[in-house]
Amino acid sequence: MQAIERIRAFNRYYTGQIGLLDRVNMTGLGLTEARVLFEIGSQAKPNARMIASQLGLDEGYISRVIKGLEASDMIGRTPSPSDRRVNQLVLTRSGAQVYARLVETAEAAVRDMVSGLPDATLGQLLASMSTVKGILSWPNVAEPRIRDLRSGDIGWIIKRHGEIYSAEEAFDMTFEALVAKIVAEFMQDRRQPMENGWVAESDSLRLGCVFVVADDQRIARLRLMLVEPFARGKGVGQLLIDTALQHARKNGFEKMVLWTQLGLEAACRLYQRNGFQVIDSQPGEIFGRDVINQSWEREL
Repeated sequence: MQAIERIRAFNRYYTGQIGLLDRVNMTGLGLTEARVLFEIGSQAKPNARMIASQLGLDEGYISRVIKGLEASDMIGRTPSPSDRRVNQLVLTRSGAQVYARLVETAEAAVRDMVSGLPDATLGQLLASMSTVKGILSWPNVAEPRIRDLRSGDIGWIIKRHGEIYSAEEAFDMTFEALVAKIVAEFMQDRRQPMENGWVAESDSLRLGCVFVVADDQRIARLRLMLVEPFARGKGVGQLLIDTALQHARKNGFEKMVLWTQLGLEAACRLYQRNGFQVIDSQPGEIFGRDVINQSWEREL
């Protein structure tokens, strides 16, 4: 319930911050009518079903809203060239004027809100917005892609390993410290092109990461494999594994190894599906709890 209350509080705060209700009142329309008008003006001749789907509202209700806007001479209908049974929605001159006022005041409100923010802070704000949008709309976003590391990734990798493994596995801060040590050593001593790291992302939203480092000329080690909880079961982990295996083969490695703990079931299933086998399993105490350390390997 605390999460729900915080989300609702943020919604109220942001609605007030951008002056949404004031802008809608200026048009003489209700909130839903203004939103429908805005969607029609923002798209190339949508139809009522499209608008209902995008707003998550009942088609019958949207049909009544559209009839009201039509009666107010805000919108018109034209038959679709591909299906005469479907009406495309367009703004009239009056509707276009209201739409222009909505856009102008919205842009002014946002401009005032972010004016004076340092570039780095604005970037932080935009990244946070991408995270919120991506998580709430997942998986209805762009296909995940793999990219090389860039500025900001190292801090994110350390932070998310610490947060996720603390929440899911009750690991203490020594695990986060180990991750920080691993990535610091990677950046300082990286042997190119043999060693590399990648991030999986979609629409600038980070979904996961993986590294390949060299134990020696023959053996590659898979390290810091991570998939965000909301993105699991959608092929992101497989995409990261494929990238690591292809890189290792391309650079002449003969074997890939990894270290993990018994109980990380999703990760272990992924490793097993990709030909890895457990070669050693030892109990131990690490990261503030008892674990079963496992070594896995596969030929390349």
